[in-house]
Amino acid sequence: MCKSHNYKVDPYSNEYRVGEWVISEKKRTELVGTQVILTESQRTPAYLGGTIVGFIPTSNGKCEVIFKEDQTLVGNEEAVGHRGWGNQRSVCYV
Repeated sequence: MCKSHNYKVDPYSNEYRVGEWVISEKKRTELVGTQVILTESQRTPAYLGGTIVGFIPTSNGKCEVIFKEDQTLVGNEEAVGHRGWGNQRSVCYV
């Protein structure tokens, strides 16, 4: 979930960077090559998405997700109402 639309775009590589999320090293490895979608809430469709190409570690064991945009993911509803959200979580693995 990225309510504030605070992602960044590298104009040279067209890669997007988003988040400061807690994702374990093992999970990061598993996620490279999979899709990420950004939503404003647990009940709204994706406004941006793409294929994960890597991660950049930030403070306190958190990381930013690096992805290449895929415009076909805009409007994706797979995460809407998904039980994987849990309480007060901004990440859901579908």
